Amino acid sequence: MPEHPRLYLGLDTGATKTHAIIADEHGHVLGAGQSGPGNWEGVGLEGAYRVYLQAVEQASRSAGVKIGQLGAAGYGLAGLDFPSDEARLGQVVQRLGVPGPQVLVNDTFVALRAGSRRGWGIVIISGTGANVAGCNRDGQRFRTFGEGQALGDLGGASDIVWLAIRAVAQAYTGRGRPTQLTERFLAWSGASDALAFLEGICRGTVAPPRAAQAPMVVEAARAGDSVAQEILRDVGRDQGANAAAVARRLGMLEEPFDLVLAGGVFRSGYAPLVDAIVEVMHEQGAKPIPLVLDTAPVVGGVLLAMEADGVKVSPSLHDRLAGEAAEALAAVAGNNMTAGEG
Repeated sequence: MPEHPRLYLGLDTGATKTHAIIADEHGHVLGAGQSGPGNWEGVGLEGAYRVYLQAVEQASRSAGVKIGQLGAAGYGLAGLDFPSDEARLGQVVQRLGVPGPQVLVNDTFVALRAGSRRGWGIVIISGTGANVAGCNRDGQRFRTFGEGQALGDLGGASDIVWLAIRAVAQAYTGRGRPTQLTERFLAWSGASDALAFLEGICRGTVAPPRAAQAPMVVEAARAGDSVAQEILRDVGRDQGANAAAVARRLGMLEEPFDLVLAGGVFRSGYAPLVDAIVEVMHEQGAKPIPLVLDTAPVVGGVLLAMEADGVKVSPSLHDRLAGEAAEALAAVAGNNMTAGEG
């Protein structure tokens, strides 16, 4: 009788939601699951376990398999930021009961693996926050801290918005140039003028702008506002410098590599931001091949599990898995929404 194909679990957990995928060794997706925020720094270790388990159990039910039938797992975990986190989170995932090899990495690395058909390169994350991570041909990994401007990561949507607020303030004082950002934030907030807007932010009578307002900055840049353009160019150069540093640390300056661009800021499609990243990387000797991530990061978790179990991942397997994962995750999101409404 033919042997049953090996089965693999991928888990990607972040600050807003958690995805799980079960697939076979040929890249066919058998089941998917989704649960809520899973960063242990926000929900605690026990809360993280419950979130992981909910997504994994939903995926196993939809796949019609038991967790003990899986062959390996790849976990991309938000909050796995320092070496000490690996031990504490390792104990959490051990409780899930998945047998075989277990790969635990920061969630940036599953985004990189999902986006790169080569399986190595650099990823820049620009979502709510920012982060840069890399993996070289030999499998060595390195990343920046992902802890915001204080530790050198600038470029998330939240950063862009607060740079825009600073530009509004500097336009008001006269230190900076006039900018469309003033009118756009006044329209958004309902404030009567720049002074009322800035006072409202300081006094809490105006809702503080958040990452969701970053598209306003991109729109102003597209409309020709030089201040907004400068903000995005400076952010891009900062991200490019971080990416070049990671490439240098991993000995990746000698040959071209995939530069995976992940997160909502890059999905906006503002090309000058990417141009600024690539420009500064070239200045520092790197040879990036930029591509915007259009694959669910959890796919990277499955691929890492496969590789840990000895599966050779071909580009066609990668693409098959990515396509089927997109369909499965869309279906499970719709089912969860329907169940919530019920």
